Amino acid sequence: MKSNRCLNGLCAVPTISVALFASLFFVGISGSIEGSRLAFGGTLQHMANNNMLITEGSFNNNMSRSSSSRMREQNLTDTSIPVTLPLTPGYANGHEVFYISTEASDRDLAALMTNWTGARVVYAPSLANTPPAALATIYAFKNGIEGSGPLGFQPNVADSEPGNATYSPLWRIILVQWKEGINPTELKSQREITAALQEGRLTIEPTKMVVNCPFIQWEGGGSLMVREDKTLTDQSPYGPGQVLEIDTENKQVTFVAHRGFAPDGSTIYYIATDASSQDIANALGILFVNKTGPVTLSGASSDLWVFTNGISGTGPMGYQASITGSNIGDTQYSPMWRINTATWKDPSAAKFLTNASEIASFASGGMLSTEIAGFVVNCPFVEVGGGAE
Repeated sequence: MKSNRCLNGLCAVPTISVALFASLFFVGISGSIEGSRLAFGGTLQHMANNNMLITEGSFNNNMSRSSSSRMREQNLTDTSIPVTLPLTPGYANGHEVFYISTEASDRDLAALMTNWTGARVVYAPSLANTPPAALATIYAFKNGIEGSGPLGFQPNVADSEPGNATYSPLWRIILVQWKEGINPTELKSQREITAALQEGRLTIEPTKMVVNCPFIQWEGGGSLMVREDKTLTDQSPYGPGQVLEIDTENKQVTFVAHRGFAPDGSTIYYIATDASSQDIANALGILFVNKTGPVTLSGASSDLWVFTNGISGTGPMGYQASITGSNIGDTQYSPMWRINTATWKDPSAAKFLTNASEIASFASGGMLSTEIAGFVVNCPFVEVGGGAE
């Protein structure tokens, strides 16, 4: 099946299998990133200008053609940096959970959530195109018991959590309102909300608003994997483990933010929370969420190109940094990245690319091939010190 979505004349054809991509991915993240000669100490201003250098050196990644080959290497600074985001408490299945809020499909809701959390929540209208099969449900209270919820009342209640087949980080919002004259109580599960609804104590109002709120910690101490080696350098491996610290007492979580390029070549940073491929989730140390699979070929996903060979660097597979197909402010921006492989026909002739137009140009010239990998990874863009993105 061919993709019906293109960028700058570039259309990717989904011919690579998830299993093949995963096998390559495992080799890439366990390769010789630590052997690359990368520069340290660059400033955020330098990052914004995308200063880089290509150096010559031996390349001993397992994916190289031979140990004696000569391969150019990217020289980028601050490729992996810590970023701290606020944790929001909520309920699922009768107990407390913690999640982050990164995007919303409604502009006013994104502004409200930004003020509520104290961190940027991006307006991403493309999330309104999420297939119903990929959505979970979260309940927000319009009245009742005062609390830490977004409207000033009790915390939100999710219908599922990691470990449930119905869990998704993409939540369709349903508003809950207690009826006049009813003594409200704090509800902690969808079952309790349904019971109160059937008893005539409250009303619910389904909305079309969708939010991206990945869970960080849930029942029984379950959480996203915390990285063992918390020291980040320009040689740090991409994974496994994308979290440095989970602090529920102070309600914050620190992620590894990875450097990449927006379509115009500007610097962006992103985190990773979940993937619709089990193998990729294992490789990155993030959640496997099968429910988000239908997003892959929908208008709720956006393209991201991952290089499978060429210039050695800090991308997910051990080569140069990835390039995205959209940026915050674009109507098609989505944190749900449809992964595309970018493979040089002749790796020794590879160029360091920083924008989507260059990918299209080299692909149309036959020097580069692109293929859809068949899954999405939830990688919200994040703000870093100095506003580099």
